[in-house]
Amino acid sequence: MIASAPAGLPSTVRALAFGALLAVAGLEARAAQAETVDQVAAELANPLAPVTTLAANLRAEMGNGPQEETNYQLRLQPSFFVPLDAKSALLVRTIVPLRSLNWPTSASGLGDISLIPYYVPDITSPTFVGFGGALILPTATDDALGSGKWAAGPALIVARTGKPVTWGGLVQHVWSVAGASDRAGVSVSTVQPFLTYLLPDGWAATLTSESSYNWNAGAGSGWIVPLTLGVSKVMQIGGEFVNFGLAYVDYLERPDLSTQAEVRFSATYVWR
Repeated sequence: MIASAPAGLPSTVRALAFGALLAVAGLEARAAQAETVDQVAAELANPLAPVTTLAANLRAEMGNGPQEETNYQLRLQPSFFVPLDAKSALLVRTIVPLRSLNWPTSASGLGDISLIPYYVPDITSPTFVGFGGALILPTATDDALGSGKWAAGPALIVARTGKPVTWGGLVQHVWSVAGASDRAGVSVSTVQPFLTYLLPDGWAATLTSESSYNWNAGAGSGWIVPLTLGVSKVMQIGGEFVNFGLAYVDYLERPDLSTQAEVRFSATYVWR
């Protein structure tokens, strides 16, 4: 609580005192806002945080094919947090990809949707563990945009939260279980270590690698190893929180003629 200027002072002194009080109030408000955006940034650094979000991630995938063409992808990624009791929760992550290909063929539309639920037994510990599974639905509107297969398998996330560093990793494997008989089977393992360094005023820097191995690929073309470096900033807009991010991806290992690099822009709305 900020006290008012005492009565009975000369008008000039009262004006100076009032101006000083306004300045202090403004500093307090900015400090409170900075503390809040820092808290939201810390929550978003944890993939198992007890928050519900809606993210849009736009990707320009460069260097495809002999002409090094660019493909585009917009991922809509709602993530739903459902508390089960005072300590445990269910977190459901969803990926809805909208794709526009220039190589290996020209195609645009919806890709395969992924649903990834996790059971988190303790959301009060600084170490979060999520036990779950992945389900991939054959929703692609064109053969070039998806596998044509239903696929499923186990998934595990571990995240160690802290200030200024949050780190952890994800492991997942999916196999095809049904779908078009004339399409190749799916057997893909994913390993994704991540590290986020929290900075003041809602800023964060992230280093991650969403590496995967396709067990059905030909010799020497199974691994995809991207290295992603990104920065993000949480902003408070009209009382709501939105996280804006920009990232660059370099593919250290990839099949021939596939994506060489990416630029990603993301916006994440946070329900609180």
